Amino acid sequence: MDNPIPRRDTLKLLMLAVGLPATVRPIHRPHAPAQPRDDLAEGLAALVKKHRVPGALAGVYRQGKVLTAGAGIANLNTGAPMTADLGFLTGSITKVWTCTLVMTFADEGRLDLDRPLIEYLPHLRFGDPEVTRRVTTRHLLNHSSGLDAGDYIEDFGEGPCANRLYVDALARIGQIHPIGAYSSYCNAGWVLAGHLLEFITGKTWHDLLTERVIKPLGATRTYAYAEDGVLHGVAVGSVPDPARPGEHMATPRFLLPKTFAPAGATLVPTLEDNLLLARMHTRGGVAPNGTRVLSEASARAMATRTIDHPSGPASGYGLGWGHSTPGGQVTLSHGGGSNGGRALLVVVPGAEFGYATFINSNAADAFATELHAWLVRDYHPTPPPEPPAPAAPGPVDRAPFAGVYRRMTSKVTIREEGEALGVESEWIAAEAPGTEAYMIGRAVRFVMRPSDRNKLVPSAAPAGSRPVPWVFLDPDQAGRYRLMYAGGRLSRRIGD
Repeated sequence: MDNPIPRRDTLKLLMLAVGLPATVRPIHRPHAPAQPRDDLAEGLAALVKKHRVPGALAGVYRQGKVLTAGAGIANLNTGAPMTADLGFLTGSITKVWTCTLVMTFADEGRLDLDRPLIEYLPHLRFGDPEVTRRVTTRHLLNHSSGLDAGDYIEDFGEGPCANRLYVDALARIGQIHPIGAYSSYCNAGWVLAGHLLEFITGKTWHDLLTERVIKPLGATRTYAYAEDGVLHGVAVGSVPDPARPGEHMATPRFLLPKTFAPAGATLVPTLEDNLLLARMHTRGGVAPNGTRVLSEASARAMATRTIDHPSGPASGYGLGWGHSTPGGQVTLSHGGGSNGGRALLVVVPGAEFGYATFINSNAADAFATELHAWLVRDYHPTPPPEPPAPAAPGPVDRAPFAGVYRRMTSKVTIREEGEALGVESEWIAAEAPGTEAYMIGRAVRFVMRPSDRNKLVPSAAPAGSRPVPWVFLDPDQAGRYRLMYAGGRLSRRIGD
């Protein structure tokens, strides 16, 4: 369910606690002989212990060499150690896999990204008839459809029938913004993309992904059906334990609703296989085993910026990939959330560098930040320069931020409280059945402060730090912002 990691986020994501010995599993492949380097294992173990997270995985690809490491505990129910060969729920990184699959159909001429979807899916209906007539596959792949279904979840089961039921339910969904006007992260678009491929082929998304991407890539430990991952072992997510403050427990539910499979509910790869996918995209669509998975044109199209984020030109989307240019280097990335887990995949095509991570905790921001900063600093062949620290703003009027903001599954209320702004964030569980475990431990009340005339950051963030801001857009005649961009999603002001 998480979104691609923009520039300001590229150094954010990973793990939880217990100082068990780290394990390193070198990858023995003719195309990329692994070179054992104890510092990856030792560094990961030290960070897991420092931040008291259950466990973590990290893999690095650097100019032809691959190394993976695991540290801590993989499953708090059993105490099994986190080893580098374990599979894990990759969450929304699945969208890069699904987009790759879609592009194989574009390569064959069976799908035109810019033709209206209604020409392929005559039963398609949205709340806005104009959107029904105009929305294209490209709008799905770069999150610009405007559908107010960023995290709209219904549990209809798994497979083509479930996806058809989900798509039919979109007939009651309206718009959060006009089609193509902005990018706003939209999970629903990827269930729709999966349904599109199933409808034109008569095969399941799972089988299509396996036949057209997983097998040609040589990703021998990647499973489209999550239950198959147990054949080789899977890490289990962890969430804060309500009965033991500061401690974790295993997630009470392993999967988000399976209807979300094409968007990120069921795919289980390993670190090595996520890195195989990233490397294929840096090699013009050719897998490290020499098999062409995508045409060079399609690989290039996925890696080319198609739309900026509403927060500005520092980052945006290609197709499937998040796209940013820190220090002038094109960087492709995507994050992924699951019940009690967080994953990240980053690749810098021009430097032959990438890394993949997984944290079995949904409450490890500080650990994630330090882990990813370390991987870039110590393993990137030509790390980009640190951007300058943001300057402290002058006096900023807080009144334009205050109000109630709404999108499907989420309601945010912002009130002026002295010199700061109090925020209350509510997840509307009735609009996202089956996500209860995903939300365990999420902050619902906190304080924010302006970092610019249209940006807020957590008040707890140190001055001069680089927390990801909430960005506010489209002021009305009274100067009150009508749109809020937070967590990659747009929300509309619905009241004061």
